[in-house]
Amino acid sequence: MTYALAVPLRVLVVDKSPATRDQLAESLGGLASEVVGATRDTAPDRLRAAVTAGQAFDVVVLEADPALTAAAVRELAASGGNARVVFVAQGGEGIALAARCGAADVVMRPFSAAELAFRIGRAPGGEPRGDKRRPRKTDIIIGTGPWIKELYDRIAMVAATDVTVAIFGESGTGKELVARTIHSSSPRHEAPFVVVNCAAIPEALIEDELFGHVRGAFTDATRDREGLLAAAHTGTLFLDEIGELPLALQGKLLRVLQSQEFRRIGDDQDRRVDVRIITATNRDLDQLVARGNFRQDLYYRINVFPMHLPPLRDRPDDITLLVHHFIGKYRDRLGRPIDGITPGALRRFSSYDFPGNVRELENKVHQAMVVAAGPMIEDAEVALPAGRMASARPDLARPFRELKQEAIDGFEKTYLTELLRAHHGNLAQAARAASMDRKNLWALVVRHGLDREQFRKP
Repeated sequence: MTYALAVPLRVLVVDKSPATRDQLAESLGGLASEVVGATRDTAPDRLRAAVTAGQAFDVVVLEADPALTAAAVRELAASGGNARVVFVAQGGEGIALAARCGAADVVMRPFSAAELAFRIGRAPGGEPRGDKRRPRKTDIIIGTGPWIKELYDRIAMVAATDVTVAIFGESGTGKELVARTIHSSSPRHEAPFVVVNCAAIPEALIEDELFGHVRGAFTDATRDREGLLAAAHTGTLFLDEIGELPLALQGKLLRVLQSQEFRRIGDDQDRRVDVRIITATNRDLDQLVARGNFRQDLYYRINVFPMHLPPLRDRPDDITLLVHHFIGKYRDRLGRPIDGITPGALRRFSSYDFPGNVRELENKVHQAMVVAAGPMIEDAEVALPAGRMASARPDLARPFRELKQEAIDGFEKTYLTELLRAHHGNLAQAARAASMDRKNLWALVVRHGLDREQFRKP
């Protein structure tokens, strides 16, 4: 399955290796109107000349290189008249580098043509340029390995159609993000994308929210009210947690899917609506159907094109990519000079189950950035519930003694940090509370590089 950009782009591929430039140019050949190669030295002049000629490049693609700096990336973007800079990388280091340098996006090797098209096709600064069909910059699905390639291929397959899509996955896996990407890549991209959380709206109100009512339909109905279904006319209606939709409303939704017609509460006439429906759930709909809690005919109607998102625990290699992505996302918002994360802290994230999946990981990274005392997130600053660490994945390639010492060091630093915080940096009080000799406690504090001053009362 191939995917073509809605509006052909001019792309400048920057790399010191002609072979790499040729490889990227070949991959981009069917996705762009023009692909030109340049070296790091010649790229700024090439970009400025294109701007002067009125043929500015839309995207600059370059291989992730540890020698790159944020200043160099800003220069490339500025030389091209605010061109987007997209990295091509392999491994978590590439994501970290992209976050530090302020790249607009990063494509992980090996990539599929569909993924490359989505990454390259994002509009600069998150705003539509020329055609709104390209996904927003915020709609970034982070991942590596076969699952992400298959996901982008399936998005490319279904986006241009009006087929009903059912997205299955645990809470926090990014179902709404996938739905938004499908919508923004579809012919309906300029029309509304309306989200209905079926689990969040009280059962007594959800029919009114979804279908609307006419004046006089009930006591408080003093005027006509359009529902969310009408609000999504010509666009996409995303029904999140559809497994929670009351059985009585499932028949009305089935009618919308069958005939594109519905009736407001209290109305005596049907109304037509042109809408694409995408559903999502973390429930097992087969079991709900078997128990009689979900209509089988509705299940068949929504399950035309199923998509399954794996939980984060089944793709542990993505944790590193996501952590670096979230550091880049929140660094500017917090106004904190946080450059990255220590290996020990990263291993703490990687050893956790994350029952809340990507959403929980994002919250934990954000929290660690808020409490970080220095430019790097330390392992003691990563707050994770101990009860979910049982499924930690030790690196069997490393010696047992090394892993054991690392675990001891992690415990000691976490304990000392909390102890000093509880006693506001007072070493004598902390030693008494821990039943330790003051000199031994001080030696541990020094060994782990803790600064008592940061725990003192202001």
